[in-house]
Amino acid sequence: MQSIGLRKTIELIWGKASLTLRSEASVNYLGYAWWVIEPLLHMVVYYVVFSLLLARGGDNYVAFLLTGLIPWLWFSKSISHAQGSIIGGKELMNQLYVPKLFFPLTKLTQDAVKQSVVFALLLAFLLVYGIDASVTWLWLVPIILLQLLFTTGCALLAAILVPFVRDMAFVIPTGLQFMMFCSGIFFNPMDISPHLQFWFFLNPMAILLQDYRDVLINNQLPDLQQNLYVLVISLVLISVSAFLYKKLDHALPRVVLQ
Repeated sequence: MQSIGLRKTIELIWGKASLTLRSEASVNYLGYAWWVIEPLLHMVVYYVVFSLLLARGGDNYVAFLLTGLIPWLWFSKSISHAQGSIIGGKELMNQLYVPKLFFPLTKLTQDAVKQSVVFALLLAFLLVYGIDASVTWLWLVPIILLQLLFTTGCALLAAILVPFVRDMAFVIPTGLQFMMFCSGIFFNPMDISPHLQFWFFLNPMAILLQDYRDVLINNQLPDLQQNLYVLVISLVLISVSAFLYKKLDHALPRVVLQ
């Protein structure tokens, strides 16, 4: 079975991601516009439900909602797309040797490219909405990179678990939905009673969403201690995933065919 090197794998990841993105755009009538329309549709639905029907929120609630919802959609879509990526790549896997990281990393690359466009539009919206840009917005870069690390760790772990435990394909979406409502997308975590805030911020996504709001809306620096916690969790997840991929590499082609 033919093998490929690290450099070739990276080239294949980018090439496959680029081809898939162009293919997705070509089959949709609105093409690349769906990269923007889809998160906007999610925002409209949640805004109508929580701000209009349930009368939640207040001043700047649209900005508050967007700065939580857009990063969350990136995270949840990346996990959802990556979890079945190894099983979906079984045909290629049986033609030549490909490092199994290729499959989830391709999905992560596709979603990261889409998200870069959405983040740019988020900043433009905040400016139009009346939120003044400040030097704290520069912190957006390390926060995005930190979320990318955490998302990568979660996605890699989900992708390696699903082939061996197929029921995880049903458990993960439920876990994401629970995590969504425990990340402070629709409410201010500072409104939670102080003795529960410690438990609430054990969720790394809750910390990251608060970071986005602190630097983009509140003109505050992110909590570096909490971000160190997210960094450690991310590196642990990536390290565990890397060990599992190395350990189970040759077993995966047989497992995905079962």
